[in-house]
Amino acid sequence: MSKLTLTLTQHLQRHSTQPVLKDAATQEWYTGGELAADVDQLKDQLRGLKVGHGDHVLVALPNVPVYPVLIQAIWELGAVVVPVAGTTTVEDLHRRMQQRVFAAYVVTPELLNAAVTAVSTVTRLQLNTAPELTLVRDLAVTGHVAATPTEADPALRLTVAQAPVTLTYAQLQRDVAATVATYQLTATDRTLLVTALTQQEAQLALLATRYVGGRVVVTQQFTASQFWPQVTDNQITHVSLRPLRLAALLRLADPSGLSTLRFMPEPASVPAWDRALRYRVSQADRRDSRFINPQKKAIMRGNAPRTAGMTPGAG
Repeated sequence: MSKLTLTLTQHLQRHSTQPVLKDAATQEWYTGGELAADVDQLKDQLRGLKVGHGDHVLVALPNVPVYPVLIQAIWELGAVVVPVAGTTTVEDLHRRMQQRVFAAYVVTPELLNAAVTAVSTVTRLQLNTAPELTLVRDLAVTGHVAATPTEADPALRLTVAQAPVTLTYAQLQRDVAATVATYQLTATDRTLLVTALTQQEAQLALLATRYVGGRVVVTQQFTASQFWPQVTDNQITHVSLRPLRLAALLRLADPSGLSTLRFMPEPASVPAWDRALRYRVSQADRRDSRFINPQKKAIMRGNAPRTAGMTPGAG
């Protein structure tokens, strides 16, 4: 088992009776034990469908509680996760199916008919984190035996700037470690997951928080009016956001609270074209600093250390 998947497994084991993941839509917390049970059930089903080492699994879901356990289950079999937007159209799904061979699909109900072919099997599961989850297995694709992945094996295949990017377990481990170090994440942190898990920074925010034993709050979609209440109500300490969204949120924020924000760029290991800006809620070191990100897309006001990649703005 790769170091990353081993750590994720241990995270659930150590917190078997403690809440570790929250669904913002239902306000329900899930314990490590409940998540581990879902991982085991998903692994059993996928293994039975002969999805294993090196096989690609397309996932087209919004940010929902089952997403993290689905990723973990696929990885523990040595398969590759290919996340695409939950809003993917039927035409886009068919295009992807023609471009790459997928052994299995986990998609929204709206895409189910598009993913099913004449030689597919459909399995419906009831999980702690999902009242119904559908697995589609393309029997025209020869699956592989499940096997423990090595650090050099591919784990995640993303689309960045319209180009495919494949990350191995070793690369993910490196980026997760960099994220933990850069944002000084600990087991006391709570991460609000608002960026879609099709984005690299969202994956790193999720994995890094779990890596250190923190808690995650999952939101299905970004809503500016609900963002600050979610931060307050859930005692959020860490978020990854795209600059334009952050600029809009700061216009909605109470200026008196901005002194508790600290803005940071992504670690250098994250490709420049896929970097986001994050913030932590922390004790203020300075007040009334103003910073602008390198792309000049958003001006941010708050407590921000002079970190490489961020330039002080006027004022």
